[in-house]
Amino acid sequence: MYDAVVIGAGISGSVTSKILAEKNYNVLLVDKETPPRNKACSGVQLGYMEKLIGTKIPDRVLCGNKLNRIHLTTPSGRSIEGGISLLNYWRRDFDHWLNQLAIDVGVDTRWDAELTSIKQDSTGVTATIDGEDIQTQYLIGADGLSPAAFTRRHISPENYSKQVTGASLNYYYRGDSTIKPDTLYLYYRKNISDLMYSWLYHKDDTIVVGTSSTQNLNQYAQEFLETVKNQYSLEGEEIGREGFSTHFKGGVNLGREKVLLVGDAAGLLDLYRGVGMDSAALSGRLCALSIIDALENGKNAIEAYSRKMKNLVQMIESNAVKQEKRYESDDAIEKTLAPTNIAIAQTQILLTQIWNRFCKPEEMRLLPP
Repeated sequence: MYDAVVIGAGISGSVTSKILAEKNYNVLLVDKETPPRNKACSGVQLGYMEKLIGTKIPDRVLCGNKLNRIHLTTPSGRSIEGGISLLNYWRRDFDHWLNQLAIDVGVDTRWDAELTSIKQDSTGVTATIDGEDIQTQYLIGADGLSPAAFTRRHISPENYSKQVTGASLNYYYRGDSTIKPDTLYLYYRKNISDLMYSWLYHKDDTIVVGTSSTQNLNQYAQEFLETVKNQYSLEGEEIGREGFSTHFKGGVNLGREKVLLVGDAAGLLDLYRGVGMDSAALSGRLCALSIIDALENGKNAIEAYSRKMKNLVQMIESNAVKQEKRYESDDAIEKTLAPTNIAIAQTQILLTQIWNRFCKPEEMRLLPP
C-alpha cells in the first residue's frame, strides 16, 4: 500500500512526489519512459521557479547562455524591449534533476511502466501498472495531455476531440545569425501562429525557432522560420525538430474523489501567459499539501485541493477568455500590446515580484499577469 502513486515524472509529478516523501509518506513515481528524456518545451521560466520547487537550480542544470532581455514584436512590426532575468534550461536535464531530488528523499520509481486501469473504492485506489495491481490511498495524474496520456482521459473522456486541437513545433539550428544569446524573442502575429506567440532564442550553441497553432502547424512553422532567416541572417544546419500535439478540448479539472490531477493533466494551460511550468510546479505543491492535510487531519483531499487552487484556476479561466479575444485579429493583438497596457503590466509585475519575495511558496502569484 502506497500513500500516493504519481503518474508522470515531469515537473508537477516530481514536485508532488518530493514534497510527500519529505513528510515520510510512501510514494511511487511512474513514467512511460526512462529519464532523462527530451521534451518539446521552451525550458524558459522566471526565477521564482526555484521558490516554487523549493530549491535552487544548480548551474550544471542551466544552459551556458543566460537570458536577461526580452524582445517582443507586434503585428505592426513595433518592438518592445526590456530587461528581465530568466532561467534557461533543457527540459531533459531539468526534469531529470527533479526526478533525482524526489529519489533522494525516498520516492520509489518505475520507469518504462504504463498505467492501464484505475479503480476507486472506499479503501483507496487500485492502479494497474504493467499488469500489476498496486494499492494506494491517492493517485495523482501528472501525465499531461498528449494523446497517449491516461489519467485525464479516464476521468473526463468527453474532454477530448478526435482531431488535434493544438500543437507546437521547435526547429533546432546551429550556425551563424544576429540573434543575441542573451535575448528571448517573442512574436505576436497571426500569420506565424493562430494560437499564441512564436519564440526564438539560444540554448547553449543551439538556436530554437518555435511556434504553435490549432491546425496547419508546418505552414506556420515554415513561415516563421523564413521570417527568422530573413530578419536575423540565420545560416546553418537544422539539427533536429521536436513537436507536441493534443486532442484536449476541456477546461480545468482537478480530479475526482481520490484521483487528483496536476499540471497539464489538470488542464492548467494558459496560452495568454504562454507558460505552464510554473503552474505545474504550483499545482504539484498544492496537491501534495492537500493530501498531507487529508492524511494527517482527516480532511477531504480533493476539496482541500480545490480550495487551494481557486486563485490559479480563476486566473487561467479568465486568461482563456482574454486570449480568445486577443487572437481575433492582428489589430486585437496590437491593442493588447499597446504602450498603456504594457506600462500597466510592468507595474503589476513589479508589485507581484515584491509579493512573491515575502509570501509562502504556496501563496505565490504567477507571472506575467
